[in-house]
Amino acid sequence: MDSCFGWPEGYSQERSLTESWPVEWVMIKAASEDDIIDASRSADVLLVERPSTPISRRVIEALDRCRLIAKYAIGVDNIDLAAATEHGIVVCNAGDYCVEEVSDHAAALILTCLRRVVSIDRHVRRGGWHNLDFEVPLRRVSSLTLGLVGFGKIARRLTRKMSGFGLRILAADPYVQKQDAAALGVELVPQNQLLQESDVVSIHIPLAMETRKMIGEREFRLMKPSSFLLNTSRGAVLDEQALIQALLEGRIAGAALDVVEFEPLAADNPLRSLKNVILTAHYAADSQDSIRELHRIMGTSIAAGLGGGWPMFTVNPEVAPRRRLGSQ
Repeated sequence: MDSCFGWPEGYSQERSLTESWPVEWVMIKAASEDDIIDASRSADVLLVERPSTPISRRVIEALDRCRLIAKYAIGVDNIDLAAATEHGIVVCNAGDYCVEEVSDHAAALILTCLRRVVSIDRHVRRGGWHNLDFEVPLRRVSSLTLGLVGFGKIARRLTRKMSGFGLRILAADPYVQKQDAAALGVELVPQNQLLQESDVVSIHIPLAMETRKMIGEREFRLMKPSSFLLNTSRGAVLDEQALIQALLEGRIAGAALDVVEFEPLAADNPLRSLKNVILTAHYAADSQDSIRELHRIMGTSIAAGLGGGWPMFTVNPEVAPRRRLGSQ
């Protein structure tokens, strides 16, 4: 069993859940396709932790024995799902392990932006007090509109948490029915309308071919000059250069980003120096509880795969496994 970017001390749950099988754990750090292929060619199960690890078609075609690829996250955009399915490899993820944490983090960022918590803190630390001139006036939260681009598990949990503030909530998601959104008090609208009417736009979509740089210059021009953009999903769903330009030109009031296109963020990236940007370094999913849950879900999924069953959260359920899961 091979793991990319493995932390041996963090695998106690996986080890205990798979102790019934003669499993050899091989922990590696491999960033290139060649290194992954060299280390994983004979692996039965491949564990993938980092979103930057390239599990490409070339890598998958070189995996002679692999029956299961397990991604230690919700997003699987770094895995070629079509290639895995063609080669009979089941792919699973961690499903909902951090829904609470990411929705908590998004809620915190929404309130931080609307109440200008970071700006006020910086002003006080510079020696100021109750004399800060806001470029965008403070508004009562209950008078504002929150727009959710994507209405999956995290966005729905965020809705429940923000509903208590009394603000209007819109969602744009082509895969959601209006009645399902309405049941949570949310108005399902076209994305253009959401961008035009929202005071905060929060992104909750997976990274895929059709969503890469989905929010760009055109979308920023639709937004209010007083609005804020939040992203706790994947950095590449935004056109980063278009976002920077929109911030510099004042076409939106600010942004709060937990994720960026290339991580870690380069030292000379303009986002680091813009005063109207909050950066939280991909911490949205993190807590002791979520990490324990992550390892529990992965351990259970690996054990299921080795034992002839399906993982908890199969990403490509249409796959015809190349051999019976769990066979020797």
